[in-house]
Amino acid sequence: MPDFITKEQLTAQEAYSRVQVRQAQEKFADYKSFALSFPSLIHSCGLVQALSFAASKKKNAFIDDLQAVFDVIDNAGNLLNRSREAHILEYMRITRHAISAASWIKRYCQAVPDNINNNNQEGE
Repeated sequence: MPDFITKEQLTAQEAYSRVQVRQAQEKFADYKSFALSFPSLIHSCGLVQALSFAASKKKNAFIDDLQAVFDVIDNAGNLLNRSREAHILEYMRITRHAISAASWIKRYCQAVPDNINNNNQEGE
């Protein structure tokens, strides 16, 4: 077994830990709903517009998690500011990494139920 861990594995681990923390919180269903749509929002609108939309909707928890997962791939500083100021090739690279980070968050949101406590009560 190899002794190294890829950036993709580190990214997945960070996304998993972030989603686990959010899952225990009260507004996870709202977080999950936004996380599921965010990668396609980047595709359709572009990274700067998607991040600006998230900020305008006060999706700070998601933005913080996206930034943390993104930093594993590419520690570019503030994602929104960096993407606003980047030249085209840099912007394309940042966008590709942001989609990867958002996709990992989305995958883990899809894999967990909205609220563990509600699911346990339903099964009783």
